[in-house]
Amino acid sequence: MEHIETDLLVIGAGSGGLSVAAGAVQMGARVVLIEGRAMGGDCLNWGCVPSKALLASGHVAHTQAHASAFGLADAAPQVDYPAVKDHVAEVIAGIAPMDSEERFEGLGVRVIRDWARFTSPREVEAGPHRITARRVVIATGSSPLVPPIPGLKDVPYETNETIFDLRERPDHLLIVGGGPIGMEMAQAHVRLGSKVTVIEGDRALPKDDPEAAALVVAALRADGVEINEGAQATKVRGSAGAIEIETEDGETHTGPHLLMAVGRKPNTERLNLATAGIEATKAGITVDAGLRTTNRRAYAIGDVA
Repeated sequence: MEHIETDLLVIGAGSGGLSVAAGAVQMGARVVLIEGRAMGGDCLNWGCVPSKALLASGHVAHTQAHASAFGLADAAPQVDYPAVKDHVAEVIAGIAPMDSEERFEGLGVRVIRDWARFTSPREVEAGPHRITARRVVIATGSSPLVPPIPGLKDVPYETNETIFDLRERPDHLLIVGGGPIGMEMAQAHVRLGSKVTVIEGDRALPKDDPEAAALVVAALRADGVEINEGAQATKVRGSAGAIEIETEDGETHTGPHLLMAVGRKPNTERLNLATAGIEATKAGITVDAGLRTTNRRAYAIGDVA
């Protein structure tokens, strides 16, 4: 096993981790960056970038259909859904070199593509490497939270990590969760020609200012999105192409595709945090106002904290 000593170890090559690694190495620090999945993390591959690219396609389609506001004739958009997904992939590919292993190694960062786990308060193992660091920054991000709704495990469903691989436009997309991810995908798909039903147990956009959220909800309803608030999903049944969702108020919603977008969970399960003396809850790693964890040598940033 190779033993590496470094000034800074960054775990996670998403937006936060890459920013820290790039800044530190350019100030002369020895930096090791560990990533077990995709360089660029959630934002580049399954979050900000693909969602905004899909929304951009939806915006163009909506503009075509409402061109009379600009003195032009309205035209029904002819949506080529696979081509839209190709556009999304091209946008990701255009940004990927900035987040790549090659770029960061060119900056002087040692990049290790494997999963990291603490073996002591100062040491981390990743594949055949043992790293001892003066400081550690944990930036492992978050993943889709899939709730234990009865029947859900027996039906096919999408999350933000799989929906961008879908090549066939859903005739009717059921979305459980009215937070930012669910509402973004609702608008993108309704503007691209899908029927969309959002099922939210609270109010839509529950963490946002109520007045601002109401404006967004009104705009999406004007686009044609059916938004059911105060409708807690209690049971899921069916099969591919015919999925039914029962809600607490007795309603049943049926559609061929289901997107689960109820929230996020911090990516901590592989890290062996207890061995490092790092406390965490279901909400993420416990940090102080300076983002320091209960291990004075370790910090946590982004969705994981």
